[in-house]
Amino acid sequence: MFIDTGFWIALLDRRDRNHQAATGRLGHLLSTFRPFVSDFVLFETLTYLNCSLGRHDLALRFLDKVQTSTIDVLEVDKTTKKRAIDLFRQYNDKDFSVTDCTSFVLMAANRIRHFAGFDAHFVQMQFLNAVADG
Repeated sequence: MFIDTGFWIALLDRRDRNHQAATGRLGHLLSTFRPFVSDFVLFETLTYLNCSLGRHDLALRFLDKVQTSTIDVLEVDKTTKKRAIDLFRQYNDKDFSVTDCTSFVLMAANRIRHFAGFDAHFVQMQFLNAVADG
């Protein structure tokens, strides 16, 4: 299961509208699926925690927790970036972020079918929402 930025934000920001859903499902998701995240998603989450919430301390705690956990961090390498940009160009009718596109490419390359998050773009790309479906 790929964990998207929106899930991390919902989990860590008590004011987020999806906070209860994220906290309520986390244990089940981690016991059911092997968790993956990308370095880009980590960077997005750290940036949100530090810049939008003003919580550098929380950003560092999150980073330390991920680095010492069993979560597999997938690297967005040169090939992934190229494929993500190609995908971004292809879907001119969608408002995918480039980070979304890197996630889609990594998920396909690693045969990851499920995601944890609240972003309908993943569903549009035929991935299964582990938060809603589980």
